[in-house]
Amino acid sequence: MDNHLYEHPTFSTRPEFLSVDERVTLAYDRAKAVLKAWNLTVREVTTCSKRFWDMQADPILVVDVGCSNILGCHINLFIGTLGALLPDRPDLKPIVDAAVRGDFFGNFLLSEIAHGLDIMNLETTAIQVDDGFILNTPHPGAAKFMPPTTPIRGYPKMAIVLAKLIVGGEERGTHPFLVKTSDAHGMCAGVTSRRLPLRSGSSPLDYAITSFDHVHLPPSAFLGIGFDRPTNRQALLHMYIWRIMIGSMTIPMNSVTATSLIASIGTDYSYRRHIQGKGTQMIPIISFRTQQLPLLYATAIAYVLEAWRPRAIDSFMERGLDPQVRHGLAVVFKTTVCRFVTKCAQDVGERLGAQGTFGHNLISQMELDNRGISIAEGDILVLCIRLFSELLQERYTLPPISHPDTLLSRHSAHIFSSSSKLLSSFSMGHRDERFNNLILPQSEPAIAALGHATAYSSALDESVPQPLLDLFECAVIKMDPAWYAEHAGITGETFREMEDRAAQAALPRLKDYVDGLGVRQWVTAPIVSDDAWNRWLPLLTTHRSPRDIRFESPLARL
Repeated sequence: MDNHLYEHPTFSTRPEFLSVDERVTLAYDRAKAVLKAWNLTVREVTTCSKRFWDMQADPILVVDVGCSNILGCHINLFIGTLGALLPDRPDLKPIVDAAVRGDFFGNFLLSEIAHGLDIMNLETTAIQVDDGFILNTPHPGAAKFMPPTTPIRGYPKMAIVLAKLIVGGEERGTHPFLVKTSDAHGMCAGVTSRRLPLRSGSSPLDYAITSFDHVHLPPSAFLGIGFDRPTNRQALLHMYIWRIMIGSMTIPMNSVTATSLIASIGTDYSYRRHIQGKGTQMIPIISFRTQQLPLLYATAIAYVLEAWRPRAIDSFMERGLDPQVRHGLAVVFKTTVCRFVTKCAQDVGERLGAQGTFGHNLISQMELDNRGISIAEGDILVLCIRLFSELLQERYTLPPISHPDTLLSRHSAHIFSSSSKLLSSFSMGHRDERFNNLILPQSEPAIAALGHATAYSSALDESVPQPLLDLFECAVIKMDPAWYAEHAGITGETFREMEDRAAQAALPRLKDYVDGLGVRQWVTAPIVSDDAWNRWLPLLTTHRSPRDIRFESPLARL
C-alpha cells in the first residue's frame, strides 16, 4: 500500500524540537493518522489478513516506535481480542467500531510489577457483586506495568484488564475485563496512572504504572467465557492471551525495516562525508574498508531478513498449526531479527562518529527502540530458554529448514544434536543441575543459529544476490568463529579471505543495493544529504551576541 504517510503533516513535524508532552501527543496524532490511512477492518485484524501483516511492515512505524506501540496495543491486542468475541458478544460491536475509527485508544493490561507475564499468579482482583464487579489492586506489586494509560488530549482510553475473578469468596481463575481508564476530563474514577520516566534514547511514550481502587464495573465488563468453575491454564492461554502470541510475531516486523533504514542512512552518509587527502584532494570515507564492511553487512542482512519476512509470516499463519509450534516460529524470528538490528545499529552508528549518537539521525534511537522490542511480549532470552528446552525434550518440532545442507544449517543442526546428546547423559534429565549450568546458556545461540539458517535458506529461495548471501554467511560465522574453525576448517586467515572476496564483489553495487531497499523516502535523518542538512540546520535554536563587535580580546572584559 502506497499511503504516502511520510508526507502526512504529523510525520513532517520534527520531534526533536518539541517538549516531552508535545512529543508524546505527537505519537498519538501519528497513530491516528496511520490508523485512518490503513483503515483495517475488524475481520482483517481478527483473521490476521495480508493487509494486517503489511501494516506491521510499514516503514513509517520505524520512524516513531512510540506510535507503533500505541497501534500494537490498540489493533492487535485490544481490537483483536474484542473482535474475536463479537459472535458471542454482539453488544461489544459499538465499542469495536469506535476503536476501529480511532475514537479512543485501547490497551491490554496483563503484566504486573511483581509477576511480569505470569498470568496464573496475577493479583489484581475482580470481585463479583450483585450489580457487577469491583476491580482492585490489593498492593503496589499488583499494579499493571507498563502500557500507556495516562490521559492524553483528545484521546480517551479503554483497556482489557486481566484480573483474578472472585465469586462468593472463591477464586475462579484469571479473566479479562473491559475498563474505561480515561476520558476527555482525565482519569476515570478509581483508576490511577503514574507516568514512568522516559526510556533512555528511545521514542517517547506515556508508559505508566496503573492501579485500581475499588473500580465498579457493570456485568457487561466481563469478557470471559464463563466462571462457573476455575479456568485451566491451556484454555486460558488460548482464549484470553492468544493475541500476545500474534504480537510476538508482529513486533519484530519493525526491526526488519529498521535494518534497511540503518543500511541506507549509513551508506548515504558515508558517500557524502569527505576527509582531507593529499593536497587539495577530498576523499569520501566510504573509500576505507573499515567504513565499507559495517555498511555491506547491514545491507546484506537487510536483504536476507526482507526475503525471510513473508515466508516467516506464511509459516506462522499456516492453518492447523500447533499453537506451541506457532509460538516457537515467532520466537525464532524475533530472536534472529532483533539481535541483528542491535549489531547493525552499533556498528554503523559508530561509523557515523558523533552524528551517530543523536536521536534525530535515527540509528541510536532505533537501537534503543529495538531493545524495547526485544523485551516486549516476552524477553528474548526467556523465550529462547523455554523453546530450546522443549525442543530438546522433543515435546514438539519446528518445520524443517528448506536447505539443510548449507553451512549455516549444519551449524544449527550441530548445536541441537550436541546439546541433545549432552542432555541424554544426565541421569535426571532437564532437572539435572548440569542442565542449568551447561545447556541453558546455549539456548539463545541455538535459537539464533536456527534463525540464521532459516533466513539464509529463504534468501536462497528468493534469489538474493550471491555477494549479499556471502556477506550474510560471513556475518554469522563471526558470531561463532570457534565452531566454524573446528568443524568447517575456516581459520582466521581463511575467513579474512572469504570476507574480502564477498566485500569486493558487493561494493561496486552498494548504492544499487541500497536503492533496492526502497526506504529512503521514510528517512528523516538530516545527515544523509546536503539538502536535508540545509533544511534542518535553520530549525536549531540559535544564540548570538547582540553586539556588532566581531573580534575582541578574551581578556578585554575580565
